[in-house]
Amino acid sequence: MTLTRRSTLGSSLAAVATLPLGTAAQAETWPAKPLTIVVPYAAGSATDTLARIMAEELTPRLGQTVIVDNKGGGNGSIAGGYVAHAAPDGYTMMIATAATHAGNPNLMKAVPYDSLADFTPVGFYGFLQFVLLVRNEPGNETLDSFVKRARTAKPPFTSGAGTPSARVITATLAERTKSEMVYVPYKAAPQALADLLSGQIDMTFADVAIAVPQVKAGKVKALVLASDAHAPQLPGVPTFQEAGLGQFALDAWFVLMMPSKTPPEIAAKVDKAVQDIVVDPKVIERLHAMSFEPKRMPAAGVKPFIKSEIDKWGRLAKAAGIEKE
Repeated sequence: MTLTRRSTLGSSLAAVATLPLGTAAQAETWPAKPLTIVVPYAAGSATDTLARIMAEELTPRLGQTVIVDNKGGGNGSIAGGYVAHAAPDGYTMMIATAATHAGNPNLMKAVPYDSLADFTPVGFYGFLQFVLLVRNEPGNETLDSFVKRARTAKPPFTSGAGTPSARVITATLAERTKSEMVYVPYKAAPQALADLLSGQIDMTFADVAIAVPQVKAGKVKALVLASDAHAPQLPGVPTFQEAGLGQFALDAWFVLMMPSKTPPEIAAKVDKAVQDIVVDPKVIERLHAMSFEPKRMPAAGVKPFIKSEIDKWGRLAKAAGIEKE
């Protein structure tokens, strides 16, 4: 059969009519409904608080309500898998962390997503430090006195870890102090902190945001920062290096992620909004109040940064003798 020019044109137009809207058209009409930020940890965690602040600030900037949805469990891998395989239409994102995207690939045998290939960064927004917390009781006055007890404790001290970060830091501390510390997993840092306060565990590495109120209330002692910088809210607390434990830094970081095939125009809109948010003086004040350090990072630099963090976590996990589970 010979196709005439008219029939060919008609067939082409029909085919075009059946195609989905192009990414540019999608971006022009987006967002047309509420968006969701999936949080990989339970409510009350620093990650949850940061997500809620971001949702509140994004809502007026994007012109649609931004909802927070907590999907805890699996060291954050449940949320990661959910978002990685969600429709790439710009309506579902997650607050990815150092633990979910650099830690899990080094600590878990089976992760339901690829930290780099399955996601599009749509807004890096800063860092948070971790600190060793123990109950405020005799023998816990200083890091030296605590470590002395840990070396001879029978049974060994138990360390609650609400995030993969806490697990790696604990293992590093145990290795460098030649102590035995039993890792106890929790779904989120607040749960580990609650069990520390009730006497169920002996120690935990928690983010500074949830640690400061308990330290100020005199309920816990902050002994050492898992960072190479001081925390202004915890004056006098040494870094690993200052405590004679060698150089070490495993700060938490946070970035919004969407599924990998999200139209670039949509990703750029969210990234622009996030970058505006993290330089807003009122937002900076709120974030500083929870010991969070906002920081801008160009979208093009986020994946190389995450790749370097994955490599870093791999080195630390190997040095601490942690095997994938």
